[in-house]
Amino acid sequence: MVVNVAQRPKGRRWLTVSSDADRLAEVRAFVRTAVADFGGSKRASDDLVQAVDEATCNVMLHGYAGKPGEIEIEAALRDRNIEIRILDRAPSFDPTVGPDAGTTSPPRPTRPGGMGMGIHLLRTMVDAVHHSARSDGGNELTLVRSIEDQAQED
Repeated sequence: MVVNVAQRPKGRRWLTVSSDADRLAEVRAFVRTAVADFGGSKRASDDLVQAVDEATCNVMLHGYAGKPGEIEIEAALRDRNIEIRILDRAPSFDPTVGPDAGTTSPPRPTRPGGMGMGIHLLRTMVDAVHHSARSDGGNELTLVRSIEDQAQED
């Protein structure tokens, strides 16, 4: 599949990849470049790279369940925050709700081997996580992270 990397006007970037785990390196590189272009700190970059990698991997493995599909990733700078939107056409699933949603404690593992911790990890790396079902099918997951250095920044 052809990878589409483009720049939209006014500080927006997007990448479209197939739902193939071999594309995750391209996703990580895209996020690093976008954060650097927006003036984000190294810590913001590291956090967003890991969060987007986790979310995108989940779409590939669980959303599309090994079937072909596309994932569009859009990065935008708004009010000193970087917003990363991950859009797919997989069955609608809101990872932000569940028995542990809205808590600060780690969730109880929901699958053998301790899997099911992804949304908790996302919440520790970004300032906000939002999900919405797309009106024409699929999911939109938005991750928001300040470009500023955090107090714990090295």
